[in-house]
Amino acid sequence: MSAISTMAMQKTGKLSGYTVSCLVGLICLASMQAPAVALEYSQDNHTFEFGSRGRLANVDANTHSKAASLLLRLHVESEWSSHFSTLLEVDHVELGWKDEFSNGVHFNGNPVIPDAQGSDLNQVLIRYAPANTWQLTLGREAVNLGNQRFVGTNGFWQNQQTLDTLGFKYEFGVASHVLYRYVDNVNRINGDHAGKYLSPSDSNFVEQNGIRPASFLGDHDHNTHLVFAQFKEWDYSQIQVYYFDMDIKEAAALSNQTLGARYQFKGRWHTLRTQAHGEIALQTRTEINNNRTLSFYDIGAGVGYHSHEVSLNYQHLGASNGASFVTPLASLHEKNGWVDKFLLTPSTGLRDYSLQYIWRSSPFKLDARYHAFYSDRHNTAIGEELDMDLIFKFNRENSLLFRYAEFKTRTDSRPNEQRLFLMFTHNL
Repeated sequence: MSAISTMAMQKTGKLSGYTVSCLVGLICLASMQAPAVALEYSQDNHTFEFGSRGRLANVDANTHSKAASLLLRLHVESEWSSHFSTLLEVDHVELGWKDEFSNGVHFNGNPVIPDAQGSDLNQVLIRYAPANTWQLTLGREAVNLGNQRFVGTNGFWQNQQTLDTLGFKYEFGVASHVLYRYVDNVNRINGDHAGKYLSPSDSNFVEQNGIRPASFLGDHDHNTHLVFAQFKEWDYSQIQVYYFDMDIKEAAALSNQTLGARYQFKGRWHTLRTQAHGEIALQTRTEINNNRTLSFYDIGAGVGYHSHEVSLNYQHLGASNGASFVTPLASLHEKNGWVDKFLLTPSTGLRDYSLQYIWRSSPFKLDARYHAFYSDRHNTAIGEELDMDLIFKFNRENSLLFRYAEFKTRTDSRPNEQRLFLMFTHNL
């Protein structure tokens, strides 16, 4: 795989050199397999979908931000034969109130709302399935593994995180599979315009010597291997096992090797719905001067009755000698509070104790969460957060969401912050 990696080119919204070469090779391979993969051009073999999402956002921290954004997405899937298919997805994001917030591409002193303007080739993917149980894939892909704690699209934001990948999926048993992806590049939520250098008009230009911080780059070059297996052979239980070897060129300190497993149970006890899960992962940070093994735990249980659900959860991201457990490819907005205070795990680690209440009564859903955050080292209180979603689902394609999140600090290093979102989604 290292030979493939060395062929990677600097990305500015384009597929890397190795991806283009492999795309051409796979198309040629498929065409040589005629008549088994003879191409078909019937209109019935092509699915066109259009989606959109409009959002108003308001952030109140030490200073104030507000933003308006609109996402437009065209999604095209084509079945060229019984073995050969393609996926194409093009996004465009338009912003309003541009001078009222920092968005990760440009900083103006206001809090960050990470929605970037522009057009983007969000996904372009070739799939080749030589048998019912095997699928080979190549291209730019939206990848969500498990509950997205380690690998996800960060799909709440208007510009998704996608991966330039090469890999396979093998299905077996009743509903089990094993998946492998080699990742050459990560297209991050900051977008194609978040290059290496800051604009001289940027409020961070002098402080950063004109160089964009790695955490706000639009692309990260990778030499990363993802292995994920899911076993769903039982009525009430499932097991996930994973190994991630992440080599991140522009953010080498976040490179890691992580091995873990997760167990989930969902069942019934008389009129009650019951659920529980437990997860453990061990990690080494491969590019920092720390040979300690870091740990991650996620334990939770809940019960549901009619339209109500209550659950308790505990997450532990360990730390040692100033290094903490990291998950750089996760859907981070959905983890450890919606105010995003812990996109990067503190050097002292993190303990997240949370209580969740869900109420459903069609077409409404209420999702309320309370978090209490502590450091892993010395168990020092960091802060607490209240999160709440109120969702009205008009029908299968259209929904309206109101999201409220408020973080109250117990330290001087993290200011209080309040966030409000109002979002209408169509067919996404």
